[in-house]
Amino acid sequence: MSSAWTGIVLARSEPGDDRMASRLPTFLHPLAGRPLAWHAVSAVAALRPAPSRILLVTDREVSLDPFLDAWEGIRIFERSEEDVWSVVEESGEPDDHFLLVDARAPLLASGLQALLESPSTLFLTDELGLPAAAWLPRPDAERHLRRWRDLAALLVDEAEAPRLVHEEGALVVRDRRALARASELLRDRVVGRLMDGGVTFLLPQTTWVDVDVRIGRDTVIYPGVVLEGQTTIGDETVVGPGCRIIDSWVGSGVELRGWNYLSHTSIRNRAILEPYARRGYD
Repeated sequence: MSSAWTGIVLARSEPGDDRMASRLPTFLHPLAGRPLAWHAVSAVAALRPAPSRILLVTDREVSLDPFLDAWEGIRIFERSEEDVWSVVEESGEPDDHFLLVDARAPLLASGLQALLESPSTLFLTDELGLPAAAWLPRPDAERHLRRWRDLAALLVDEAEAPRLVHEEGALVVRDRRALARASELLRDRVVGRLMDGGVTFLLPQTTWVDVDVRIGRDTVIYPGVVLEGQTTIGDETVVGPGCRIIDSWVGSGVELRGWNYLSHTSIRNRAILEPYARRGYD
């Protein structure tokens, strides 16, 4: 595998996007507090060896900069024409390999890592057999990106190229059902990571936790809890049933007795909130 490669996240309007029945482009729909495209970029940025650059190519005027501040070297290109290779040339000297990722595919991390082990063209397909990502040597990348249509068309052109099906999470969001499926899979990953760090979820399948939420050790999360945005919860805190917490700081040793609503506020250490207490502002 070449040590120099470029990641290209394709956030373009593809045929069938109207299955979402939305005025919002599919790749901008939120998932766990971040747009779908953010998750795709995050997966590419986490690969090792790291890409020399990541290009987010879109045919829409989008504002993703606030979501992408965590990574250096990510550039956004707005292009309506088919020649995506011009974006590559504009961004600098082309690398030896290119990883193309559909911006609507939020959960591809391990599958993408497997692509990087191949010296030749290789596709990652989702649960329905449709393409989610492609790994291309430079000659193939230039040939396809100069007449870009979509990943599905590229897969047809390279019908003999090998395909890798990632067993879980290889999912391109094309409709609301797929978005719900992605939400479920991501919820399980986020909650699992927090449990590995010492957090107790009494009934994890009933909770919702955004990707930016932080929770301390020995904290107990009761059923029906929703934790959103930049929320931080300290150690040894009890979050009772039915609580919703948005962009808030909750200290250590706190007891929220249930059905509490907290938004853009702080709760001091060892505080106790009676049921149905409301704090903060919307």
